[in-house]
Parts: sequence; structure tokens; C-alpha cells
Amino acid sequence: MDPFTHLAIVDVETTGFSPAENRIAEIGVVTVDGDRVGRWTTLIKTSQRGQSVSSIVSEPGGLDDAPSFSDIASDLAQRLSGRLLIAHNARFDHAFLRAEFERVGVSFSPEVLCSVMLSRKLYPYLTHHDLDSLIESHGLRAETRHRALPDADLVWQLWQVIHRQHSEDAVRDAIESLLAGPVLPATLDPSLIERLPEAPGAYVFHGESNKPLLVGAAGNLKLHVLNYFRVDRATDKALEYAHRVTNITWRATRGMLGAQLHAAALDDVAFATAKRKLNAVALTWQFSPDAVPCVDVAPLADCRVPGSTESFGIFQSERRARNALVRLATKQRLCHCLLAVSGFAKAGCLACPIDQQGSACIGKIGRKKQLVRIFAALKPLAVPVWPHHGPVGIRERSDVHVVDRWRFLGTAQSESELYGLLESQPRGFDRRLYFLLNRTLSRLPPSKIVDLSQYERSPDCSASVPTDLHT
Repeated sequence: MDPFTHLAIVDVETTGFSPAENRIAEIGVVTVDGDRVGRWTTLIKTSQRGQSVSSIVSEPGGLDDAPSFSDIASDLAQRLSGRLLIAHNARFDHAFLRAEFERVGVSFSPEVLCSVMLSRKLYPYLTHHDLDSLIESHGLRAETRHRALPDADLVWQLWQVIHRQHSEDAVRDAIESLLAGPVLPATLDPSLIERLPEAPGAYVFHGESNKPLLVGAAGNLKLHVLNYFRVDRATDKALEYAHRVTNITWRATRGMLGAQLHAAALDDVAFATAKRKLNAVALTWQFSPDAVPCVDVAPLADCRVPGSTESFGIFQSERRARNALVRLATKQRLCHCLLAVSGFAKAGCLACPIDQQGSACIGKIGRKKQLVRIFAALKPLAVPVWPHHGPVGIRERSDVHVVDRWRFLGTAQSESELYGLLESQPRGFDRRLYFLLNRTLSRLPPSKIVDLSQYERSPDCSASVPTDLHT
């Protein structure tokens, strides 16, 4: 397809920012076939209302008298068929069109060009590339703003300016390079993507004022981030980040384990305030057979060192821990009286004879039997004791990841770095890290694990480390 001869320049006005939850309220299309230019627009009937459609709703008839998307889907699909679809912030318009077509059972997979990215490629000296800024920069004529057809017509004017000011080869090269890659957010500096390494690592998407939006891990940082911004992966979350992301920071690692460990650590730092509000202390059940209740909620503060009280389950809040205990007691028909779970006085103990509810289980009758059943139900949820005498290093190529009592201390590439990590203050218990380390350590061969429990500093203040640290 020649990208110069058959175009569909599209703009949609919507009731919100989520293609899954919100709807298109107006569509405007400028079709270009060589010298022939056509314009088409329609309102779309929807019961949803939003700030972006307030001017449309105020018109006589508004959206109530408009056709539904299913009414115009066939006509619209025909208008767009075989054309290069161009839109300003194309991810947004394409995602909404695709969602609407999917709801009526129509396949929609056009070739898509973002005019924001084209403008940035051909006018790198301009600071801003939103439509209002381009109106001022290029002298575009705007009848009105934030209506579908007038905005689509502005993009058509921009297209003509581009062709007057650049050679055909320059425009073609720019278009082909953009069609070959993802559509980057307009707020993101493309040079950041160029600097991303093609290596494992952890990354953070930042928004306004460098606020963290997303933390993740990848086997190939550049490929992963580029794939995230592909037009055909325009999920609600992807669209949200595409509108808000202004910066990306990362840490390259030697392998995927390091990427996951550092992603968890970055996540803990990036969202520390939110986690404190959610109750950052990991909670667990502790079994005390001589007490009533015999199972209580307690902080998992000891990180399961040998000799500590046996713990069962890991929970983010006391409410979740107690609700889970009620569900377990009900499902397994455990003694509600010994567990002292909420509501047992009204509902009665499901595990005890009706005439012995309460006194029978808290007293001596049947108590031992009930405790055995409770412990058996808890056993599959036991939090494993840290299986080492102290900290260990996990080898991953030339990196050594230092962990202790299910906590990640950091990554060392030298003896001095290793000593510094062992002397550092460990972070608190993290559920995500615990599950990752528990799974990883159980699968690693002994040759990949370095015992650091005997690590000590020699009198000359140099680090005394195992000689086989990187073997």
C-alpha cells in the first residue's frame, strides 16, 4: 500500500479513557484518495456521559437521536478499509475503534500511523506536538476544538504542511520507520528508548513530577518496553500509562533472577508510602495449642528463622488474615470456639456436637482431637523456615545476589560490595520477594548457592569472602 494515496484521518470523541468501559460518542473521518478528499462524521448513541462529550450532549437531539455503533459499523469499516489510518495520539483512537468493532463482531486491524510521532520525527526542534501547539507552530485553521471532524481536519492540514515543507523521500522514510515500530507516548522522549539496553533488567515508568506509575522486570528491556507500546496491545492500563508516562528509569542485570529481585526492591521503594498505608508488615497465623484462641494473627517479624514460632500463611492485613481463618474453619468444619472466629456464638461451632458447643471445646471434652484437626488444616499453609544458617549468595553469571531470611539485600560484583551488603540494614519482609526466593532456592543446584554465614572482616579491614564466590 502506498502511504501517500489512500488515507483515513480519524478522530474520536469518547465518554472516558477506558476502551473496555467507555464508549465512542462521535467519529470524524477525512478520507484522501490522491486529489480527492472526503469528509464524514456522525454522533454515536451512548447512555454514558463524560466531560469530553458535554458539548455534544448540549446540541439539539444530542446523542439520544444518534445511531448506535452497530448501525454504522459496516459503513465505517468500508470507509476505513484499505487505507492508512492516521490519528493524533493514534493508540487512543485505534484502541477505542478496535473495542467498538469487537463488540459487534467485526475484525479491525488497519495499519496505523500516529501524527504526533510523525511531527516529532520531522520537527524535532519543536517542544510540543499536541494539536493546540501545532496550530500555533504551523498556522493551522481551527474552526473549533475537541470535536471529531474539525480535529481530524486539523491533522489533514498538518499532513499537507508536512508535504510542502519536506521532500517525498524524507516523508516516506519517516512514515516507514514509524510503521515498523511501536507508537510511543507523545510525552516520552524517544531517545530514552534508544538508550534502553537489550539485556535483562528492572524498569520503572514515571509520570508527572517523576511519580512512579509501574515497576516491572524483563528479559530484554528494550524489546519489552517497545512491545508495551505496540498499538495492538492497547489495554486500559497501557493507555493509562501512555497518557501519563514522561520518563523511564532502569537497572540492567546479568539475568532474569536479578531483574525480578531488583524489580521487587524498586517496587518496594517506589510505592513505599502506599504500602505503609496498606499495612506494610506481613502478617501470619501462629498456632498456640494451650491458648484460646489457639490461632492468632501476628507480624511475621522473625522472617522464619530456625527455632521461631511456627507460622502459617502470609497476609497483607489483619482483616484478610481473619477472614481467611473464618473461611478455612467453615470449609474444614473446624472448631469455631477454639479459633474464636467472628460469628461463632450466633452460628454455633460446626465441628462440635450441638449440645456441647462452646463448653465442650474450650473445656477438656474433645479439645485434643479438635486441636489435631486444626493443626492438620494449617499444616499445608506453613511458612517454611529459612533453610540456611545465615545469609547466602545466589550466583547468576558474574553477579551474586545476597539474601537472608527471605529478604533481598542487593547484588554484589566484588568482595567490597558483598561486605557492604552484609553490613547494610535489611529491608522488611516482602511477600513478593518471599515467594520468588522460596521458589528459586528450592530449584537451584547447591553449586549456585554460596554460604555467607561465616563471612567476617579480617583485621586489616579487607573483606574475607569465600574463594569460590564467582565460580
